[in-house]
Amino acid sequence: MKEEIKRYDDLGINLFELPLGCSVKVDLDSVVYPTLDVLKPRLRNQGFEVSSRKDAEIIEAKENFEVYRKFYKLGKNTDVNPEEIAKISPTVCTVVIQAYQRYASKSETFKALIEPVYKKISESGVKVKLGKGHSIITTFQDESTAIFDFIVTKGKNTNKFLAINNDTINIVDPTLSPEDPRQVSGALSNALNDLFVVGVHEEIQIAPLIGAPNEQVKEKILKEVEKFSQRYNFKVINVPQLFSKKIILGATVFGITDKQPPLREDLVRPRMNIVVSRPFGELAPITAFVSSLLDNAVAHDLEEEGITLSDLKKAKDEAVNLISSPNIEVAKVVSEYLPSIEHKFNEDEHILLTTDVTGPGLYVFYELAVRARVTIELTCIPLLFPKISEFVTREFLMPNSTAGTNGAFAIIVSEKLVENVVNDLKLVGCKPEVVGKVSEVGKPKLIVPFEVAKYIADPKLLSLLTLKR
Repeated sequence: MKEEIKRYDDLGINLFELPLGCSVKVDLDSVVYPTLDVLKPRLRNQGFEVSSRKDAEIIEAKENFEVYRKFYKLGKNTDVNPEEIAKISPTVCTVVIQAYQRYASKSETFKALIEPVYKKISESGVKVKLGKGHSIITTFQDESTAIFDFIVTKGKNTNKFLAINNDTINIVDPTLSPEDPRQVSGALSNALNDLFVVGVHEEIQIAPLIGAPNEQVKEKILKEVEKFSQRYNFKVINVPQLFSKKIILGATVFGITDKQPPLREDLVRPRMNIVVSRPFGELAPITAFVSSLLDNAVAHDLEEEGITLSDLKKAKDEAVNLISSPNIEVAKVVSEYLPSIEHKFNEDEHILLTTDVTGPGLYVFYELAVRARVTIELTCIPLLFPKISEFVTREFLMPNSTAGTNGAFAIIVSEKLVENVVNDLKLVGCKPEVVGKVSEVGKPKLIVPFEVAKYIADPKLLSLLTLKR
């Protein structure tokens, strides 16, 4: 660990300021969503549409598309050029907002950062949709920035869909070097997961978003991006990269499908099953391992719990390997249970709704309940390392130890189809589990076993859950 601390120090990076995995995100429920709810109607009237919450943006695919990446200042001094955007004439765009931590904790201050940027874009006169946004925190005020990928679709319609997502992290495992293949694979797989979860796995293209304070390190990371893409037969799109005082790992990713996506909230009914593709909570052992190396008291307390440093390292390595393995085989299973574009959705033949159990962990089931306007009752919470998750929560090392990166899939499926889906997930090496059911329509609510309180110390999240003994 001392060697890695020195390695990061030599890059001018304080390793202890790097959030693990998806914990780098600006809080969605208290900051991002309230901000967008205020801005959406204002921007829509000016021709700039902000999409609703979803894992990936899905638009009509044409013969090809181009990506134009632009970097803009945040706040009232933004340098957005509306005329330049008018010349590009994009169909859709994605954005990564890197917000200084002081302004990222409240909706009011966050809105003051992004509203001038969005207003300037709307002045271009181009009707453009903000398809997918991703907001992360920076500890450097001068690195507050908006990174837009403007996407132009060209040619004839193909009777297919183009799915788009973007995601970034700082680091997967701080005991590994920033250019380690597992860091890069984990970050790219995390971005791809929101395509895979809706069954999109063909014609994958990656526009990497890499930041590093050292050009040599950045080039090493980009070489690992190329290797990852070659391994899975993905295409890398050449776009400008980011100068950063810390490590940024991520991408905007694209995929093509001729299937309808599982976004049928309107068809969700009582007695439908909630399935997860595998247990989740990947970040707990990584957090515990790093904390134990830095603080002997943590290591001692873990020993008293019967968890040795050797056991913890094994769990940490298992979690990192999971994070760095793309869920492409699971995507193929989801795709098999989706109708082609010209066919109707049938609730007894098709998967209706999916989401990615990643950054928010357990919270995604609440989001599913809200999206479908149903009550979901979970009967169990399958965690990868429940004992470690309980420890890091009790010791306030993590506010939500159900969180992860490149996580499991949550799937809503009918009673008639659930056995087939579970068996097919097992065939591709997953450990799926039926974790609950839809119990009522019209009342968005998530009911969970009382033991969940052992894994969540965040009072805001707990307040959204109905605990059942």
